[in-house]
Amino acid sequence: MIVEKIKKHLTISHTRIRQNRELWKMAQYENRTLQTVIDCFLRTKNSNHTIENRGAFLNCENFRQKLMQDETLVTYDVFDSQDTAAVKEICKNAASGNKWCEFLYSLTKISDTPIVLEMGTNLGISGCYILEAIKNISGSRMITLEGLPQLCEISETQFALIAAKSKYDIRQGLFDDTFPVLLNEDIKFNLIFIDGNHKKDSTIDYFKNLKSKIDSSAIFVFDDINWSAGMREAWNSIKKDKDVNFAIDLNRQGIIIVDYEEKLKNITFKLHLAY
Repeated sequence: MIVEKIKKHLTISHTRIRQNRELWKMAQYENRTLQTVIDCFLRTKNSNHTIENRGAFLNCENFRQKLMQDETLVTYDVFDSQDTAAVKEICKNAASGNKWCEFLYSLTKISDTPIVLEMGTNLGISGCYILEAIKNISGSRMITLEGLPQLCEISETQFALIAAKSKYDIRQGLFDDTFPVLLNEDIKFNLIFIDGNHKKDSTIDYFKNLKSKIDSSAIFVFDDINWSAGMREAWNSIKKDKDVNFAIDLNRQGIIIVDYEEKLKNITFKLHLAY
């Protein structure tokens, strides 16, 4: 464990030292989506947000603080498990950090009409950031998948305070059941956030299937790409996929750009956003 932590910090330190050079390299590519992702990264890294955006973030973080005090027990019966966990523990251990949520918020706003898929609603914190980003954009929508009924209920209560019901669709059920249904629907996404299943084969399978469900240019965000050896293998496989144009390794997250109008393939970068 200690060795792994040392390796992680050495890797991050090396990335941070080379970051300006890496950003310069990225700026040489004339791809609109890539350049907009860079803008989102720098805005988040430097906390260069508008007053309106800061207000949206505050609303989401107030919700997080409320969850951090919630001792309600969540059961995992749907996964045939007798385990339980308090909401505050789930929030502490599994919810995306504020910097990553701010980045997701900015990525959501790249498209004129964001159509977002989130695989892994959890307690709804990242979903709140997405909804704050799209709530006033005509035609925008978020679909989010979650296995645990109690987490869906918590998320639904908060989502309803942010946006109209037409803006979001929480689908409760095991991914094995809800994902095939989604694939059969006539909908195209331009942002996909995958954070619900940290198994290698499942992660690769989601990506391969979702390539048929994207617009001409789309961004995939994979959370916890270094969570396990299996997730590292999944990330390394995905970034080499024949349809991937650009891949950005942020150590915690991986960003994939698929742009069917771009001829360049499998260009990779490394950046550091936050711990």
